[in-house]
Amino acid sequence: MGKKRLLNKSFLLIIICILISTTISGCSTGKESMSISNRELTMEEKLEDFEYMYNILEENYPFFKVNERVNGVDWLGNKNEYIKKIKQTKNDEEFVEKLNEIIGELNNGHTHLLSRNEYLYYYKTYEYDGHFINRPWGKVLDDEKAKARYKLTKEDIESLEDDVYFEHTKSPYKTDIIIPDKVAYIKISEMDTHNLDEDNERIREFLKSVKKYPKLIIDIRGNPGGDDRYWMYNIIQPLIKRPFTVNNFIFSRGGEYTKEFYRFKSPNLKKVSNLDKDLVKQFPKEVQSDFKYYTKSKTKIKPKKPIDFNGKIYLLVDKGVYSSAESFASFAKASGFATLVGERTGGDGVGIDPLLFSLPNSGLVVRFSSQLSLNPDYTINEEVQTTPHIKVNPIPHPDYRYDECIQTVIKD
Repeated sequence: MGKKRLLNKSFLLIIICILISTTISGCSTGKESMSISNRELTMEEKLEDFEYMYNILEENYPFFKVNERVNGVDWLGNKNEYIKKIKQTKNDEEFVEKLNEIIGELNNGHTHLLSRNEYLYYYKTYEYDGHFINRPWGKVLDDEKAKARYKLTKEDIESLEDDVYFEHTKSPYKTDIIIPDKVAYIKISEMDTHNLDEDNERIREFLKSVKKYPKLIIDIRGNPGGDDRYWMYNIIQPLIKRPFTVNNFIFSRGGEYTKEFYRFKSPNLKKVSNLDKDLVKQFPKEVQSDFKYYTKSKTKIKPKKPIDFNGKIYLLVDKGVYSSAESFASFAKASGFATLVGERTGGDGVGIDPLLFSLPNSGLVVRFSSQLSLNPDYTINEEVQTTPHIKVNPIPHPDYRYDECIQTVIKD
């Protein structure tokens, strides 16, 4: 399932932040003006929107108990406190800010309100250029109240036609030789879907040039994610000589709202109640109590024009590794593709794109994670993430001599 996420997760957020220079936290603070021009929302409408958001998340969001364990936040139990915050808002701008604060307490990088720039980016991705499989996402963004809230104009549509929001100035990778004939290095700062094909040829040429090296370092520290195909096609396929396969269990709450989304992108959902009881006992307790459906994701990568690399591969990771970069780290460890060096990653890297819903009165669009994935050892990926084989200080240093991860690889 993970390999089918063509434009997924936090990569989209990061690109927006980089290209459009939106000064926001989690790419969504609500500081942009998003008031419908003719009037402000009434307090009744604000409270109705909050209730609608709360109910959808209550029925579908997968990480409430993870948030309680990791951050000590009982989000569902804080409902009355959140309502008080909404009642204190005096205008639409304050309402947006409070909603962002409330959603922010879920502590999930994929769950947030869309800013206007994000709305335009996703409108381009899911609606304007949307394929059939993205129809439910596009339907949310094409809602009349959402278009009014985010002030979608003809000029915006024209800019989408010109691919303004997809322009890139440079590739997200760089290569180097740490020790001639011994240690090669490639840094990937994001899994960039738009440079995927162009980078493939260049990366392959570099890998060919170092195929006799005994050590290859792949550095994804701080990589927020993007497109799974980037690491599958550009890194793994040239380096492997045989197929590599990893299986993950993925669970969904089963709320009514998510059914249309899953019908398009998760057609093989099965009931958790049908799983072998002895197997379920090995899963976290909330899987049995809070989730109705599951699917078993099988990620299989076959070699493609392998370069005949025989050395050892090291993957440098840190807590900034998230989304599809996390799926790379998880796959690399579970399959034995690489030795991971650094610190525990950021998580939430397996499953379909986060879902969208618009609030009935304001038209504000909420993006949220909807699936809980398990690591191969049956721990929750969002909670435990991926632990490296070798734990060292992960902070990068511009001088390789003082970079502990790189020096650890050299000495290994």
